[in-house]
Amino acid sequence: MIISQFYPLLGGAEVQAQQLASGLLGREIKVSVLTRRLKGLPQYEVVEGIPVYREIRTIELGILWGIWYIVSVFIFLYRKRKDYDIIHCHIVQGFHTVVAVFFKYLFKKKVIVKMSSSGETSDLKLLKEVKLGKLFLRWIRNVDIIISVCKKASLEILNNGFSKDSLVEIPNGVDINRFSKSSLQKKGGIRNITYIGRLDSYKWIGYLFNGFKDLLSEVDNVRLTIIGNGPDETILKNMAKDLAIQDSVTFKGRQEDIVSELYNTDIFVLPSLSEGMSNVILEAMACGLPVVATSAGGNSDLIRDRCNGIVIPPRDPIRLSAALLELLEDGELAQRLGKEARKTVEENYSMGHIIDEYVKLYERLLP
Repeated sequence: MIISQFYPLLGGAEVQAQQLASGLLGREIKVSVLTRRLKGLPQYEVVEGIPVYREIRTIELGILWGIWYIVSVFIFLYRKRKDYDIIHCHIVQGFHTVVAVFFKYLFKKKVIVKMSSSGETSDLKLLKEVKLGKLFLRWIRNVDIIISVCKKASLEILNNGFSKDSLVEIPNGVDINRFSKSSLQKKGGIRNITYIGRLDSYKWIGYLFNGFKDLLSEVDNVRLTIIGNGPDETILKNMAKDLAIQDSVTFKGRQEDIVSELYNTDIFVLPSLSEGMSNVILEAMACGLPVVATSAGGNSDLIRDRCNGIVIPPRDPIRLSAALLELLEDGELAQRLGKEARKTVEENYSMGHIIDEYVKLYERLLP
């Protein structure tokens, strides 16, 4: 597996890669990870049984960053060419995908690439924006398999010239034992709405603040908890002050123990403009929480409106506020949606089920 960042730097794609690699090891499939070398981390270590090689080198000098990245991936794959059958690339726009396709033709390796996001932050959109990006895209179309995590991503893949035969839909998964409704605690008093994610413009937290301000005029004893960090953190804190909601909003920064945060949540909310398939929505649903989310990316695949959550349009603070108010006032609805949310992930998105799908895919590539 190749991914630009890996443990201990864990975003959504990195978490999925780590859980998949760990699960495949449990199925007696030999897995190793190639990732970027970062200051303060060993060049080689074993993480939860996964051999991790931090041998992708970069230089912060414009185009040389990409050149060194490509060269170091090529050297590593050539040196280890007898040790693997499949190159599994996470995130399409990584330069490693370009190199992997060369090894498909040079050494007949099978190449899989996973598209992690669609819409405004789409892997394909970001790829086309870099120097030589459109040329790279034409080359990457030669992969054996491109993985889509949701229907919107699949449509985008086909619209960008990939063959239908190369497209496989496998969603993200969640550890349903770690994130369990049985661990949820009964709470009284102040009710808590939680957002977990990066603090940037694509998550559209400003709309959440506007909707939350309207909500505060309707109900008492409710708080909004913001978990995560990012470039817009200062802007958002100032916005909370400008809207006079700062006393009801808590910024907790990045938290390692997401499980505990979800266990202290009544409603989970995700107002983003762009998603692949959100890990935090899967985790919240696995905990049996009612979820309010926009229709971005895979959210519409995960959530059937008013069956196992509530789906709202992006950029609509009025609809957002109304959905949150309804769940706060109708405990029976909130409980039913949370119960159905847990059932959904148990039946379709457990990590064990997702690993089964990947094993079938590998066996299809290497009969």
